[in-house]
Amino acid sequence: MAASLPPLAARVKRLIGRGMLSSLLAILPVFLIVLSGFGASKVGIIGSDAASLLNRFVIWIALPCLLFDVVGTTDWNQMWHPGFAIASLGGSFAVFALGLVVGKMRGLRLGDVAIDGMNASYSNAVFIGLPMLTLALGPAARPHVVVAGTVTLTALFAAGVMLIEADRAQGNGMARAAWRILTGMARNPVIVSPLAGLLWWLTGWPLAAPVKQFLELLGGTASPVALVAVGLFLSQRPLVAAVVSPAVWLLSCIKLIVHPAITAFLAWRLLALPNDIAVTAIAIAALPTGTGPFMIAEFYARDGRVTSGTIMLTTLLSVGTIAAVLFLLR
Repeated sequence: MAASLPPLAARVKRLIGRGMLSSLLAILPVFLIVLSGFGASKVGIIGSDAASLLNRFVIWIALPCLLFDVVGTTDWNQMWHPGFAIASLGGSFAVFALGLVVGKMRGLRLGDVAIDGMNASYSNAVFIGLPMLTLALGPAARPHVVVAGTVTLTALFAAGVMLIEADRAQGNGMARAAWRILTGMARNPVIVSPLAGLLWWLTGWPLAAPVKQFLELLGGTASPVALVAVGLFLSQRPLVAAVVSPAVWLLSCIKLIVHPAITAFLAWRLLALPNDIAVTAIAIAALPTGTGPFMIAEFYARDGRVTSGTIMLTTLLSVGTIAAVLFLLR
């Protein structure tokens, strides 16, 4: 049957098949790690309070080590491309704003609205994007994925934390509110660690080998442990309800369709980036929602049901959407 297809149609079929397979293989570990946390809770190996404890480990120890290591040891002179950074930041903050609108439509407080903004914009650039896009687009894509995984995601973290702290400071007067926002951000390890890494990079000093290994070992646990925490959280709630919520579907559509579309417009029409750089920016925007919003929701004791559902649904649907985006970009 396949032999009777016209040459172009046969080639299209092969490319789509490869894209679907590579997408499936890339996200499969994510599902398995979430499932391990889900199953461990269901059989009683890990208690119901473990999700919050694991998340605190990620926020206070693992993720700061990862961010400091990446920011402090990356050769930014070689990796930095202003056009790529503008396209990545612009596309991400455009859909961050759309996520805020979704939160407002749901009648949420400002702090919970901020989580919806992150749900719509926070790409899983490290755990899924780095291995998959390096394989799909070649080693030249790796520096841009690193930039998106540090600069863009750190900026989204900062925006989300700022809005949550603003919500917590309401009713204290403008001066006291501004002070509380600043002090709250200054105490947040996800904000402080990349800034400390940047200061270290500016010194030009290399990290001692034991320190570098310490940061890599702890930092490497951030994404897997956060995914286990997502599984533990989902085990305490109806799983179907987590992914059939209208808000989850709306945020997922924004993340997987609107985000890459806006980034494509910025990269090609407004910035006229070289094709390989534009393709990388668009592919990163098409990635599913990462665990960052869930970490922040748990850290500030916000409702994580929509966040965990969005992570699950976007990861599931990204098998098709990433394959389609990569095929169209080819």
